Amino acid sequence: MFAACSTPAGISGIAVIRVSGDGCGEAVDKIARVIRAADNCKTIADLKGYTAAYCVIEDPVTKEKIDDVVITKFENPHSYTGEEMVEISCHGSLAVKQEILRLLGECGIEPAGPGEFSKTAFINGKMSLDRVEAVMDVIASDSQKALSAAENIMSGALSDLLNKAESEIYRAMALIEMTVEFPEHDDTPENEEEITDICVTQRDSLKDLTTRFEQGRILSERMRVALLGLPNSGKSSLLNALSGYERAIVTEVPGTTRDTVEVDLSVGGIPVTLIDTAGLRQSDDKVEAEGIRRASDTFKAADMAFYLVSPEMQPEEVKTQLDDLGKDTYTVVLFSKADAGENPQRDRIQKICEEHGIEKFISVSGTENINLDSIRNSIEERYERAGSGSTEGLIVTNARHRECIAQAVKYMDAATDAARGQLGLELVSSALRAAADEIGKITGKTVSSELADTIFSRFCIGK
Repeated sequence: MFAACSTPAGISGIAVIRVSGDGCGEAVDKIARVIRAADNCKTIADLKGYTAAYCVIEDPVTKEKIDDVVITKFENPHSYTGEEMVEISCHGSLAVKQEILRLLGECGIEPAGPGEFSKTAFINGKMSLDRVEAVMDVIASDSQKALSAAENIMSGALSDLLNKAESEIYRAMALIEMTVEFPEHDDTPENEEEITDICVTQRDSLKDLTTRFEQGRILSERMRVALLGLPNSGKSSLLNALSGYERAIVTEVPGTTRDTVEVDLSVGGIPVTLIDTAGLRQSDDKVEAEGIRRASDTFKAADMAFYLVSPEMQPEEVKTQLDDLGKDTYTVVLFSKADAGENPQRDRIQKICEEHGIEKFISVSGTENINLDSIRNSIEERYERAGSGSTEGLIVTNARHRECIAQAVKYMDAATDAARGQLGLELVSSALRAAADEIGKITGKTVSSELADTIFSRFCIGK
């Protein structure tokens, strides 16, 4: 039996302490005195599953009252862990939580390790490994799209697809075994054709997942969006306007921003890190020069960039800066300070930008909130361009899962090529086995104990 507080550290109105392990109800009875309960039960051990009791937690030695609590009972196998479980809802003070956990320890209930509840659920076959990992993704999600993707995987969408692929792969391996062992069968050519069809179909199914890998990375790591331009081009004002508060210092003095300034926000349900950078110019100031170097590095590492062109900026300056930045990052040009008037050189500047592969231009103002929605729409468009798969709603956000799927696709490519090229069914079978092993690493069927321990060690204590 083990226990932990499942609510965050600190002070709160209530907290939930979870206890798991067969016989945990009887153990909790040593410190819980039932006041009122469903079906007039007198003990926690007698409570039926999914019913609750109002109790007082007392020190069994001193008889000192610790707290008034509500205790909910869950029965094996219909619980999160697949074991008997008890959840104690108590007041959320540090002292109350510590005292209840101390008393549970004296009743022989061990402190839970990181992810021990979820690990027990996995061991007891309550959830596949990918669904268990998605639980932590739900907890960590900080945007609507990240939450939706995690909940989709937690509901079993990914494991259902992988289980089907795995089943078909094993069927192909069985057909190979029969064809090799009994080549005299009249249907051998038909078997080989069916094997090839399975390889192609399941290869395409897995490959379809990879088309949305970049979206999954963005949802798990955030989309990094850089703001670049000359000093005083309106970058800091724009960052403040988009974030909704005064995050960056704004002055009329060029070079005010010396280092990158980051702010996290959600745009259309997409997690975004918006990065204000030092103004791009030649400078003998060592601190400013370092900030400018970091601005260039930020541009290269960003998922997209907004390049700000103020009304006084000249075409030659734009060309020089775009030449220095290069073409590695998807860029949208913002004609800033639109409230102060249009840049008289806009047509020439736009032509230079088009020569550098830039296709989108927006007139904006951070101080007057002009066309901020167009900027947000550009971010959403960039996200949509990152994925074009037909696996509706299924986005793989876990980096480990993406790596395993990518490897499985490579093995399925090898199996398909070997089947089509008639390079030998043994080679096809070997590649199929390797693909199945990669799938098993995601669902947990072929995961090593060391990898499982590493995965669960990253979980929070109470989950």
